[in-house]
Amino acid sequence: LFLPNLSSSLISLSFYKRGVFVSADVPSEPLNCRVNKTNKDCMFVAWERPESDGGSPITGYYIERKERNSLLWVKANDTVVRTTEYPCAGLIEGLEYTFRVSAINRAGQGKPSVKTDFVTARTPNPSVTDSTNSTLSVSWGAPANNGGSAILGYLVECKRCDTNDWIRCNVPRNLQETSYVIQNLLHKSEYQVRV
Repeated sequence: LFLPNLSSSLISLSFYKRGVFVSADVPSEPLNCRVNKTNKDCMFVAWERPESDGGSPITGYYIERKERNSLLWVKANDTVVRTTEYPCAGLIEGLEYTFRVSAINRAGQGKPSVKTDFVTARTPNPSVTDSTNSTLSVSWGAPANNGGSAILGYLVECKRCDTNDWIRCNVPRNLQETSYVIQNLLHKSEYQVRV
């Protein structure tokens, strides 16, 4: 049996449990909301549990998204999310999005988290498109802003993850294309690539 406590500024519910009235409020806001991964039409949003569950266990989360040029927050999930990460799909490539998350318990939906920074929906720059025992094929998109001057070319650099030394791969010329095959890599070694 739920009885609303109308004197509270937040939603507060009291319910009868084994001969005792127990009060529950909505949860506090989730913490550290952020975008972990991005692609051209999907971003993975992650967060940490709220400091307070309001006196009732958290049953899930709602995620909302907003485009930079919009005033409206739109729900990103149709059903309650029970984990602390969610892939927000259906995004439009090139648009910037921000996200926020609200926790839910028996008393209702809590206050939303601090919103994330705006992130552009696009394929990570660069992305690995193929690999062999000694090569990596990478591709990337042209920058959204050329700084007021034409792009003259691209430099591809890589380094083994166990070193600090970046090595230029496309010697002696700048690339005009937005893809490249890095060769002569050590088998079973991990690499980082930048363009």
